[in-house]
Amino acid sequence: AFDGAKEKLVYNFGYPKQLLDVEYDHNFWVRGLIIDTQRGNFLKMDRHKYVRVAYHGFSLISSRARKILYSREFNTVPSFTEKHFVNMDTLFHFVDASLYATLIEMKDNDEYDILDMKTYAEIYKELRECVDLCHRDGVIKDEVARNPEKYIMLDEGFVPMLKQFQKDGVKTFLLTNSYWEYTKVAMNYLYHRVNADPEVKDKNEWADLFDVIIVGSCKPAFLVDPNLNLFRVNPDNGSLLNTDGLYDIEALGEDRAQKFLDCGKIFQGGNWEHLTTMLEIEAGEEILYVGDHLYSDVLRSKRTLGW
Repeated sequence: AFDGAKEKLVYNFGYPKQLLDVEYDHNFWVRGLIIDTQRGNFLKMDRHKYVRVAYHGFSLISSRARKILYSREFNTVPSFTEKHFVNMDTLFHFVDASLYATLIEMKDNDEYDILDMKTYAEIYKELRECVDLCHRDGVIKDEVARNPEKYIMLDEGFVPMLKQFQKDGVKTFLLTNSYWEYTKVAMNYLYHRVNADPEVKDKNEWADLFDVIIVGSCKPAFLVDPNLNLFRVNPDNGSLLNTDGLYDIEALGEDRAQKFLDCGKIFQGGNWEHLTTMLEIEAGEEILYVGDHLYSDVLRSKRTLGW
């Protein structure tokens, strides 16, 4: 993502080519920081919303300047909820922060006309566009698919855990925003623990670990929008087949959920109602859901659905 975004900033937005020489270093960052995109600052606060440490780019802001910018006014506590404040909640934000801090240093300390003409907010907006495009155009996932052993960390307990769940009668599901083509690559690697041969991958043996698999789910919309359509995925070629969702399931009568899944348990899109109906679950408290994004996964599913 870092390298792809650098190239897009240089070749699509005209940023200085010196940016291409910058190397990514994740060690400078931690989750929980706040980015002030209006001023180009990075803030570390305590639970009372008091800013204890602040950096401008990679440069530490003095105590006096920090207090002038972010101290409480009389009877008023800063909320830090305005649009120009961005929470660094996930590891994905490390790429944004590293690029942003680098560009701030280049803008402040070097002579680049293209950067002098942009505000800190405009720089952040454009780098976000470039990082988002890397997630969509294959820059990230194509590289992971080519070298899964470099990017995916294996866990010896992963497959045995899921098999034990099945043995104990616990239903399992996989819900991901990634599409089928990338999902099967990652899951095959996790299951076989090696970058297996194509004929082995095509068997998709890992799919037997789950009762329902939903790719391209568009979370968090999946968790709140009842109007999203559900498609069945052909695992052999990734093609999609329309379904009428809940209407198709209801029309099958007795044991309708199982009959529906017997026709194929791999889907794209849909919403939480499709998932709970296929799993024959009546209350959100019956679901134990593990997600990697604090807001799109954990908080949204808990607050909206009670998972």
